[in-house]
Amino acid sequence: MTNTFLYLLEEFGKIIHLPLRVDQKGACSLLLPEEFLVQLQPDNAEQNLFFFAPIVPLPPGKYREEVLLEGLKTNASQDPLFGTVAYLEKSNELVLYQSYPLNMLDGERLANLFAGFVEMGMQWKKAILAGKTHPQ
Repeated sequence: MTNTFLYLLEEFGKIIHLPLRVDQKGACSLLLPEEFLVQLQPDNAEQNLFFFAPIVPLPPGKYREEVLLEGLKTNASQDPLFGTVAYLEKSNELVLYQSYPLNMLDGERLANLFAGFVEMGMQWKKAILAGKTHPQ
């Protein structure tokens, strides 16, 4: 674990008024309102910072196929795209992830990217829980 990630978390924590810590796996998880969990973790080479959030489980069937098709359409949309919609087969969950080069981040930039990522994830979660195939 480099000081870069730890320093970045410290700066980010000051902005969001939370003391952030790294767990034994080198990640920092934040449980936000509405049970929305976001994990921040550098890659093994510590060149990139990954955001990851499970959104909701998707039951097998036509509905899941339609949601995943809409996710692909979202992934192909224009930037800025705050996250990539994906399906995690192991847990049958719709997830959101994104990565950014660590060397381009500071606390403020991380806070802005994090806010966009959370907003995108919450839009997807609310849409799926309402029975829709994608956010409007």
